[in-house]
Amino acid sequence: MKALKLTAIVVFLAAAAFWAAIPAHVGCGSAGSGMSGADSDYSWEDSGSYPHGGRGWEKDSYSASDVSYDIPEPEEEFDLDFKAPQASEHYVYIAATARDSLVRIDAQTLTIRLIPVGGRPTRVATLPKGDVALVINSGTQDFSIVRSKETSDDVQTVDMLPYVNTISVSPDGKYAIVYYNQLNAGTGEPVGDFQTVAVVALKGEDVTVSFVSTGFHPTAVYFNAAKSIAYLVTDDGVSIIDLAATQDGDITDIVALTDNPLDDPTMREVVVTADGKYAVVRNLASPEIGVVEMASGKIRSVPIEGLPTDLDLIPGKNTVLTVLREQKKAYVIDLAKVIALPEEGPDFTQAVDVVDITGSSAGAAIVASDGTTAVLYTTVGGVKSVAVMSLTHKPYAWKAYPVQKGVVGVALSNQGLTATVMHEQESYAPTDTEVEQTIAATEGFTLFNLESGYRKLIQTDHRWSSYLFVSDKDGKDQKAYILTPDPLDQSHYVLSVDLVTYIADPIPLASWPESLVFVPDSRKVAVAQQHENGRISFIDVDSDEIWSVTGYELNGLIN
Repeated sequence: MKALKLTAIVVFLAAAAFWAAIPAHVGCGSAGSGMSGADSDYSWEDSGSYPHGGRGWEKDSYSASDVSYDIPEPEEEFDLDFKAPQASEHYVYIAATARDSLVRIDAQTLTIRLIPVGGRPTRVATLPKGDVALVINSGTQDFSIVRSKETSDDVQTVDMLPYVNTISVSPDGKYAIVYYNQLNAGTGEPVGDFQTVAVVALKGEDVTVSFVSTGFHPTAVYFNAAKSIAYLVTDDGVSIIDLAATQDGDITDIVALTDNPLDDPTMREVVVTADGKYAVVRNLASPEIGVVEMASGKIRSVPIEGLPTDLDLIPGKNTVLTVLREQKKAYVIDLAKVIALPEEGPDFTQAVDVVDITGSSAGAAIVASDGTTAVLYTTVGGVKSVAVMSLTHKPYAWKAYPVQKGVVGVALSNQGLTATVMHEQESYAPTDTEVEQTIAATEGFTLFNLESGYRKLIQTDHRWSSYLFVSDKDGKDQKAYILTPDPLDQSHYVLSVDLVTYIADPIPLASWPESLVFVPDSRKVAVAQQHENGRISFIDVDSDEIWSVTGYELNGLIN
């Protein structure tokens, strides 16, 4: 293991001269992370919730075509951490809620600026390029756009809807949609508007905010990869917003997702293809997959052999992969072919390929960013195996691999060559071998090379809480960083995992780690930690050298 060099930089905020030296700028800004594919921190939560409209599950039954199904226990999924610090090209931004300010830390020089924004800033987002932060100010119910330069920050503040809590930024960084999403609301937080969103147009120094009426209860936003169009998943259907033509007071077009207007929206998961041509619906209680042609509103229902437990878009194709855990089946569905089938007597075998995955126990899948491979797994029942499926051509061959512990989550590296299979402490029997008991009693994760099939179990003293993958300058997988906070608040670590050698180096942290974010210009990973005055550590990706900044938010609360 390489030796770690630790350099601590403590900023004593008690010195009033420090704050006096920071100029205050008046202004505002806004943007945030949503479902647009921008880099975000994820954390594992045992909430049992579904994204995009599904709000949980109940052990119930559903009857269709004279067949009765028990609604299967849901697979657990990673959730976005909407309150984590956010990174731009050069800086890390942190909401200093109690100070009505945004903290900006230069990842290269570790210099700090305190930027006054609106009252009680909570959510922060950054644009894909440049150094622009968007901030929801919950105390003054407005929205700040912060444009940072090396020695200054221009702040522009605009009116905003009350109690918004979510920011979704378009891939080109020209638009942000700000809205209230009940799925992201914390306990005791006020309730916002269920049918109005703010469309923020960011054109150079000009900012335009349009308040738009949508379908009821928006829960996710998708952006067209090539056009300035947004698709909001709501209980009423998909609301479509032409971002370039939007005006204040517009009412969106809504494309229905079902022929039954009384269909329960809480039982749906909805995804929209990158080109906006199709919306796909997984109904948690119905043995079918709905395919909607967005332009015409045409709806086709693809019958399947049971209740689907997962649904994933396959990037680069208008194709989806759905998994049925109880029936041990996977379906690859060509959306264009489904829509093209005749209304009467359609032969779905022309558009749907059924894969028998008996032996995999899979109820969920994660698809590589290039759309060539999927990892199949289940988080139900402590199953100690995962499977790799090829999506490049029929018959979609797959192979199962054993792992040493039950699976509670799977993540894929940026290049899609390594899967990180997450585990947790397990019970064991007195008759188990000493090795089996030792493995069961520890936390950890497995590194899984999808090309060679090699697996390596990494055991940890404490349960992991969050992770981050980092690529090298050529876009190849380089590192994974995994947080392992100590419940006794004594020995916290971030594991630096080399994705070539699969060697994991523990980097000690002085306080409880909460989230990670990558700053591309300086190639540093920022680790935000719990500390009464604020603490963040910066890790150089190439050397694992670490610097810490403490005291950037005296008597403040980091959100």
